[in-house]
Amino acid sequence: MTLIETVQLPSSAAQAWDLLAEKGGALRLTPGLALGADGRGTLRVVIGGHAVTYRGYARQHIEEAGRHLTWTLSGKEVRGTGRAHAEVRARVRDDPEGGSELRLTVLVEGRGRLGEIKEVDLNRAISSVITRFKRAVAKELGDSAPSPKPAPARAAAPSAPATAAPAPTPPSRPAPVRVEVVPPTPPASSPWPGVGVGAAAALALAVGVAALIFWRSRRR
Repeated sequence: MTLIETVQLPSSAAQAWDLLAEKGGALRLTPGLALGADGRGTLRVVIGGHAVTYRGYARQHIEEAGRHLTWTLSGKEVRGTGRAHAEVRARVRDDPEGGSELRLTVLVEGRGRLGEIKEVDLNRAISSVITRFKRAVAKELGDSAPSPKPAPARAAAPSAPATAAPAPTPPSRPAPVRVEVVPPTPPASSPWPGVGVGAAAALALAVGVAALIFWRSRRR
């Protein structure tokens, strides 16, 4: 069977390629795979709810152009007569939205225990291995990323010298109201002693009327 899956990685394609190809992370981080210096070892997988161990070899082929990577695993069941062969083709490229994409094409064939299980169970087993592989790669990429340097602490700005608080201004008193005292106007003196001003005016008017009547009577 063939399974194609794309996984997202939290680093650039250059960093992912350096880990998988240059540092041997493709084989080293494959879940259940234990290899010796000669490339031989064992692979333990869970298929259909049963753990199966294969003993064999693993090889890796690197194509720098296009960042293509292929690793091949082939082995025989430790407890049984079945055999299995898997080929994983990987391509790493930058993701326009950030990080990188790792496209995996997995081809698996075999007989024995591998040939007896349903395709859906084999699909689930391979997907589980890919998920665990992705987590291991992402963790190692995250651990190898340089930690950001703390920003240098800024020197505290010198505080301004304390100034004496201004003395409180005493409450202003209202300006004193200046009152000008004007003495009352003295009453006009009467021409007739002992007679008030009003009475004198009335008496003068009467005298004038009497004089006018007398003058008219004489002209007749």
